[in-house]
Amino acid sequence: MHYALIHGTAAEIAGALGLRPLVPGNLITAAPYSGFEASDFRDTICERLPPLCVVSEGKVLGEIHFHRTGAANGGAGESAELSVAACDSRPEMWLTAVLKDIEHYVRRVGTVSTLLIRPAAAAGDRLVAALAAAGYVDAKAGTFKLDLIAEYWRRGGVFVIAEAGSNWRMGSPERDLAMAQALINVAVEAGADAVKFQTFRPETVYVAEAGASDYLADAGIKQSIRDIFADIAMPYDMLPKLADYARSRGIEFMSTAFSPADFAAVDPLVKVHKIASYEISHIRLIELAARSGKPTVMSTGAATLDDVAWAVGHYHRSGGKDLCLMQCTAKYPAPLDTLRLATIPELQRMFGVSVGLSDHSREAVVGPLAATAIGARVIEKHFTLDNRLPGPDHPFALTPEELADLVAAVRGASAARGHGVKEVLDAEMELAAFAQRGLQAIAEIKPGDILTEDQNIAILRPGRQTKGIHPRNLQRIVGRRAARAIPPGQGIRDGDWAKP
Repeated sequence: MHYALIHGTAAEIAGALGLRPLVPGNLITAAPYSGFEASDFRDTICERLPPLCVVSEGKVLGEIHFHRTGAANGGAGESAELSVAACDSRPEMWLTAVLKDIEHYVRRVGTVSTLLIRPAAAAGDRLVAALAAAGYVDAKAGTFKLDLIAEYWRRGGVFVIAEAGSNWRMGSPERDLAMAQALINVAVEAGADAVKFQTFRPETVYVAEAGASDYLADAGIKQSIRDIFADIAMPYDMLPKLADYARSRGIEFMSTAFSPADFAAVDPLVKVHKIASYEISHIRLIELAARSGKPTVMSTGAATLDDVAWAVGHYHRSGGKDLCLMQCTAKYPAPLDTLRLATIPELQRMFGVSVGLSDHSREAVVGPLAATAIGARVIEKHFTLDNRLPGPDHPFALTPEELADLVAAVRGASAARGHGVKEVLDAEMELAAFAQRGLQAIAEIKPGDILTEDQNIAILRPGRQTKGIHPRNLQRIVGRRAARAIPPGQGIRDGDWAKP
């Protein structure tokens, strides 16, 4: 069946197509529903997710509304419950395909992290089968849900990765292990969620005779890049020692793999994989990460939009599900004006995945704080024990104190950002009742008195008196006669005036 999803209600679309007014054949969900009138959808997410009409061959098949339900699973973002009404008697024939298209549509709107559907009692098993085919799972209590943002990226707000990189290298196996463990301790004390290293071999990263990097030469490191990589390549047998130590300290262990062999060494030890910016074209690494079934963080430094689109598509085609793209500027250090943080919501909108920031700037807080405020779910930042230590990653990395400042700033910004639903919070309730203006009596009002602005009623804050109705009702009240006695200060309520 070929169909189209069109913004608007069934009544609006039927009118535009010149069809007779339609009556819904059946309501197939139990969610609140506003009917087929283009009236006031008070509880829908109107501006971002207006009603959608399902049209096929000049006929209106059904209508779908979105209703906000607050925070999703206690994390960032919000849930949206769908209400679906069908104009034909076989909605299961088109519902699965439509729900898949709605998933892609909502992913690109942003903020919504979970879609919910409650089948109506009369919907039957065919609707449940259609929901299952569209990827919805039984969430109990008569509700089916589809998580648009992996639960992994919702837990506990923003996920902070402390990137140790090559800063563990000290010149001997004993000193290397001690430094790596010291870096893990710093990440733990700073409050990071994960500590990350890198796993590579020079011969599987660069071609022979690759030469020297200008940026490292400018920093006084003039060896060939393969020699540098050979020196800072972490031995495979060091990985389980660090993973065990990180686990004992209560922090997640990660290590970026740069080849299939590296991936095989890392995979048993990590819960999350990382694909580095310059590996975004490494087809085998992307396939391995996708097939691992584990969440994946993918950096996008120096990548074009086409590069990113191919990598995301190949990841999903290879079976990957839980992807977080990382906006990244591949410059070490990166000036603040090169961070391009506005890319974060754009990448989320374009690809419908979680997005974060891999920050190579020398500033500890500016980039991560701003990125968190606009929706980043993962923050990654290099750190060291001391910027004066020898090695390619030490000069632009954060000190332990700066890493702690970063984590504190991100936690605060994440809490302040909230889930995106505008509502009166519990913290506001007392003052909302005390100080929000209503229509209040300013003189003794007797039954039959004419209600007159600034004579016996006014727009005032009620304090501890009963709060009156919203001042938008003023024009329909003025000139009416009071239906009851109202003492000074008390709020004017619905029914306090006689009908004309």
